[in-house]
Amino acid sequence: MTIIWELDFFSRPILDENQKKIWELLICNSPDQPSQPFRWVKECNAQEVNSGWLATELNLAIAHNSSLGNSDPQKVRFYRPSMTNIITRGCKQAELVPQISRRLFTLSSWLDKRMQTIYPQREGFTAPDFQPLPLKIGSQVPIAKPAPDALMGESWLVASLTVADFASASEWSMDFGELFDVGISELDSLISGLIIISSRALPLAAWMSGVDPVFLKCEGSDLKRQLILEAGEEARWILTTLDTTNPKDRKAIAQAESFEQGKIQSEGIHFIAIQTSLEVEHFAGFWLLKE
Repeated sequence: MTIIWELDFFSRPILDENQKKIWELLICNSPDQPSQPFRWVKECNAQEVNSGWLATELNLAIAHNSSLGNSDPQKVRFYRPSMTNIITRGCKQAELVPQISRRLFTLSSWLDKRMQTIYPQREGFTAPDFQPLPLKIGSQVPIAKPAPDALMGESWLVASLTVADFASASEWSMDFGELFDVGISELDSLISGLIIISSRALPLAAWMSGVDPVFLKCEGSDLKRQLILEAGEEARWILTTLDTTNPKDRKAIAQAESFEQGKIQSEGIHFIAIQTSLEVEHFAGFWLLKE
């Protein structure tokens, strides 16, 4: 199994004695793995911010991770557009593969908790300067592209699983996929998702894994609705287009709108699954996502 880290290297809402922002490096597993728990936190001042400092810290983090009996990472996910060059060079100097991706659910949750519990306790804290991970594409939203025709499913449906169902998710039979801790305490809470049925389920799941899925969204106009998959750095893929004037599509549109409502109830958490058949207890692919 490929071990992936999530990384953020950016200034924090804390000023040092010279009224300069303190910078912080955060590293964790992607997704969080109870069998290989790992966290790395290191601060530096603005004068130290460069790829060499980052590479040194990455090597120290790798050594510490190894001392815990954990496997070495091969890839590092990050998403800080203004820091792309420094993070990319630092990762390569540490012989790690950098990957720009918005699939940073563990890191984003961890950073939010630090903002609530750690940073406000520090001297020099200045909340208005806080900049969370920019996991949504900015104002220049790229045009969504159709997913490859040869890989699309024959049908799809909206389904729900309870939070309790995910307690055994690590034991599910699947070829591709990624899970994370949903962080919802109510075990009977529902998580909505999209199941794609395809005779080419395995190639579709392999493609899905390669694009690094982030979240699904139903969007459109009075005339049409589209199921859009947001993925990777800024990719947007059209999974299906529904005609609001076509009676055959109205049931599917109602399902898609129900799916959007379900995401609101589950704090944006949802899933996408790929199977050859609903009767087969095996997923070619299964990903937990979050908007």
